Amino acid sequence: MRVLIVVTPVSSHLQPLVPLAWALAGAGHEVMCAGEPGAVEAARSAGLHTLAVETEPLPADAPPPAPARPTDGAPAAVWEPDWEALAVRWRVRVGRVLDGYLRFAREWRPHLVLSDPVEFCGPIVAGALGVPSVVHRWGTDILTTLARGPARAALRSVCERAGTPGGLLPDPDLLLDPCPPLLRHPRAAPARPVRFVPYNGPGSYPAWGPLRSPEQRTICVSFSPQTIEGSGMATLAATARAFEGLEGVRGVFTLSRARAEELGPLPGNVRVIEPAPLSQLLRRCTALVHHGGSGSGLTALHHGLPQLVLAPPLPSLGVYAEQIAACGAGRSLDPGEQRDPEVIRTALRELLDDRSYRAAAGRVRDEMAAMPAPAEVVAELEELAASPVAPSRVAGSRAA
Repeated sequence: MRVLIVVTPVSSHLQPLVPLAWALAGAGHEVMCAGEPGAVEAARSAGLHTLAVETEPLPADAPPPAPARPTDGAPAAVWEPDWEALAVRWRVRVGRVLDGYLRFAREWRPHLVLSDPVEFCGPIVAGALGVPSVVHRWGTDILTTLARGPARAALRSVCERAGTPGGLLPDPDLLLDPCPPLLRHPRAAPARPVRFVPYNGPGSYPAWGPLRSPEQRTICVSFSPQTIEGSGMATLAATARAFEGLEGVRGVFTLSRARAEELGPLPGNVRVIEPAPLSQLLRRCTALVHHGGSGSGLTALHHGLPQLVLAPPLPSLGVYAEQIAACGAGRSLDPGEQRDPEVIRTALRELLDDRSYRAAAGRVRDEMAAMPAPAEVVAELEELAASPVAPSRVAGSRAA
């Protein structure tokens, strides 16, 4: 079986798919990740075969990232993105890369296309070739469920040109979801569960002191480069100052050397190290502070660790923050509280001293361990690839 992976050029969108790609390759199947340079570089570092697709130049009048439109005081789960602005960006982005995907796919002839939820080229390519489409979520998610209708309307002309059934954006034949039930948003579309296996990119085992112990509790603080680039260093600097006065606690921040200088003077119990695979760092930690990315959060829960989420005002991250607080496995602070060291210090103390957070994180860890491993999903993908594809797949996807 030949499996074509199509993902957006963001490493955090590819990483949740990597364990399934390894499982497919380990079962003897051909796996190819095609995409723009960002996706190809991340896939190659994960040991996957890659192909850089040809892309059209970005138009000079390409729109900026679409802002969210929150209702005052509304939780992130009910925030509405600016669908009109997103529609323009989707058409521009898909239009730049789709022809390159189609040329390669028609030559390579995959039996199945695997993609992340916002890489709409995956279902379009699958629909044009008449092969099954599988979409793999990142984790806690509601926005990609809400986006299906707007994306179908926005990409109608693109799909007609590509030759998809009915000229419509196909729904996936199978939707895979690594989100454990306790974190799943109630409005998310039904999906087939698959266990989250931590993969946070390549790197060496970090050497920074002894393993965690009751005498000294270690809190890892890790924000994605995209979050730091978009939101600045103020929240991280306030978090560093929050460690002052926390007895028997040390903070380990993962930052590049250039960014570390922007933290300012550090308390004696704070250390900054170069970024490393989070799954290796957390083996030595008691808790995690992060930006609300599902990859970071689920990696912490894989280790049974509670977490403090300091999410910027983005719905995709805010949804995770709300769900982790709702299930009791962590705390979250609103953006307006994230620059106050005293507020952060109080939240850290509560996270460490209230055993209910660790107990709840342990319950989520146990749920994750009970979900089917990626290797157990391979047989279902083989069966799907061998089955005839329905002429029209816009009515719904298979969940289980």
